[in-house]
Amino acid sequence: PKELAEWAGNTAGGTAGGMVYGAVRGWRASDPKYQDVAAIVQKRHRWMRATAEATYGGLRFGSFVAVFSAVQLGSASYRNHPSGGRDMWDTVAAGVVTAGATGLALPGGLAIRAKGFALGIAVGGAMCLPLGFLTTELDRLIPVDTESGKARDAQKIGSNQTTQENRDLTGDAIKSFEAELVRTAPRRKSWWRSRKS
Repeated sequence: PKELAEWAGNTAGGTAGGMVYGAVRGWRASDPKYQDVAAIVQKRHRWMRATAEATYGGLRFGSFVAVFSAVQLGSASYRNHPSGGRDMWDTVAAGVVTAGATGLALPGGLAIRAKGFALGIAVGGAMCLPLGFLTTELDRLIPVDTESGKARDAQKIGSNQTTQENRDLTGDAIKSFEAELVRTAPRRKSWWRSRKS
């Protein structure tokens, strides 16, 4: 299904973005323990830290984007919007669920997790309300004409198939080869011309 392909693309993009951010963050961070050691040791430690941060950043941001995208696409599919697209409430629902789940994942006791969950719901809803409105308005301004595009593609494929069926490809290849041979083959002198000279 196209929703699954979109979710996979969003998740892969989020994971790649998180890895880049983590790698840059790990590379630029300075560790006071390694200031007085040789440059090669500092460089090796910096590479190891950048690799670890890239892995953690990809996991964190990728999982965040995966949950957000899954909830957004699931909400749009469940609500079955008349225009066939998403509206702002799908984005708000995705933000609330994702931020609430992030708040539940905080380390600590039950009270800290409950506070994190409540704060996540409030912050997620407050941040995603204008974001959802903005994406809805952008979708309205930039219409996606999928039906006519599909019809154009089908028409192109049909016309290509009819022209391919009417052509004799083997005969065309032989004619092309013969024409090239006539053009590039060296001319032989006739036997009577060579006798005269």
